[in-house]
Amino acid sequence: MSRPPQEIIDRIVDEFHGSFADLKALSLVARPWLHRTRYHLFRSLTLAPRDLQAIRDNYTDAKRRASLKLIVDPDDYLTSGEEQLIRSPLAENPQPTHYFLSSIAHALHHVRGVRLVSHVRLGGRAVPMMEYFHDWLGFGGDEYALHCRVRYISSSDEDFRERQKALWGAIDLPWGRGAGLHALPFKNLRFILIQWSVFGWTPPPDRGLVGLANLGHSPGYQLAKLFESNADALDHVFIDEYPGFQLNHYNSTSNGDTLLEVLAQNAPNLQSLSLRGLRQPFYAHFHTPQPEGYENYVLADRPRYPSGEEIPHVMSDDNFLLERTTKPSLERLHIQGFGPESTLLIEDAIFNRSVLSMENLSHLALCVMPEDYDYMFMFSKVRGSLTHLTLDLRPFASPPKLKFCFFPKLKCLQLIIYSVTAGAEVVLHNVVESLSDNLYCLDSSTSMPVVQAVKQLHISVEPDIYTPLAVSYLNAVAIDELLENLVCGCSDLPETMGRSRVDEVTVEWPQRILAEMLPLTYQTGHLKEGKLNDWWYKPAYLL
Repeated sequence: MSRPPQEIIDRIVDEFHGSFADLKALSLVARPWLHRTRYHLFRSLTLAPRDLQAIRDNYTDAKRRASLKLIVDPDDYLTSGEEQLIRSPLAENPQPTHYFLSSIAHALHHVRGVRLVSHVRLGGRAVPMMEYFHDWLGFGGDEYALHCRVRYISSSDEDFRERQKALWGAIDLPWGRGAGLHALPFKNLRFILIQWSVFGWTPPPDRGLVGLANLGHSPGYQLAKLFESNADALDHVFIDEYPGFQLNHYNSTSNGDTLLEVLAQNAPNLQSLSLRGLRQPFYAHFHTPQPEGYENYVLADRPRYPSGEEIPHVMSDDNFLLERTTKPSLERLHIQGFGPESTLLIEDAIFNRSVLSMENLSHLALCVMPEDYDYMFMFSKVRGSLTHLTLDLRPFASPPKLKFCFFPKLKCLQLIIYSVTAGAEVVLHNVVESLSDNLYCLDSSTSMPVVQAVKQLHISVEPDIYTPLAVSYLNAVAIDELLENLVCGCSDLPETMGRSRVDEVTVEWPQRILAEMLPLTYQTGHLKEGKLNDWWYKPAYLL
């Protein structure tokens, strides 16, 4: 029997792109099948520090408990992480990550996405970096050293220091000891996600030294080299926990934040950028006191080195910036987790200083800003290209002064609700009401006035919000009547002009809850269950 054409083989393999088990089986059929299966099997990797000894110990303990479960205590259960650990063929004797990367060197060119996270893998669970530094190793000060896990198994201070040093030196770092993220052997990455605290695993730069050798430890240098080595393919960057874009940085000798310059100069084909800062939302439950105003937000711990020193942002005195004649043309931009001042600094760098080209921006996500924020000025440069707009409705913000008829190509508007506290309903009410301002626009082909319609309005309510509370909240702001008006249109307008301003409304809840929560809109048939399109988190080619 002759071998089928390679195109047919590729089509068959592609049908199983979501099943690793099937892909592994298909890779064994014949050599022509191997290349295409590797394309899917190695499309994405997550790299994180690992405590190899803890993984071995957890594996042994989980396996022992699993074998005795039916005999000793039938109610003793394993976590999903422990069950996955037992099934892993590599858990009993885990190898350092750089050995793993070496073993798949022939397939590294297939890796299109990599996530670099700082949580320490212990086997069945992951521990945040600072918790590991403090509670496990005792770094960060005497108060941590007195109560850490190493102290429990040490008989003397000398023994404690030796064990502490040994455990620290035994941590498996994907980029190797004494190196940085730029030592990773990738050359064709399209997507990179970096938690800023991951830099805490590399030594901080010595402030007393000057030169490129010392710069090798700075986050800015590592970023520049990592981006540069993947410059031809890299099109999507996600940076989480970023501590930069603070006003005090701009008042110091470092003269501001140059993260965007590093991206512009070392990722010329960048199309999608997501920046997430340290400010985290307060998740309001029905049984928790409801804080007001700015207290709805808590600041996450700043990323730190084991010594307790803060990991710096990308500073302009890192003399590794090079001049480029072309600017990356962003198509998607996501800004979340920053305070208003930081968001303004990012806006200034992107729109006013033109660090990145925004002429083709189609997707934009950002937080609602405080009162008197000039949205029209910011959006004036992207109004003609924007098709997707996501607004993160922060309860401490004022209702945005935004007219959606300003965007002639807008097709999708997403509203994210993180809290149902006092004041938040005003923001939601006014944003939805402002859709009614999408009145007349001229049809380019006929020059006749028509009612401009947004194809989809999505309201995403944080799942942690207690459902009956959110139902009463949405009912309280009379959102149902507004939505019904948007999908049914204006009866006083000629039918030839079109009447509907929103074609479809989706909410991230089951249909039965939608029928109870928004009965008027539900009866129109234009209200449906739907999920948030979080395009900023992971590109489609990695799904």
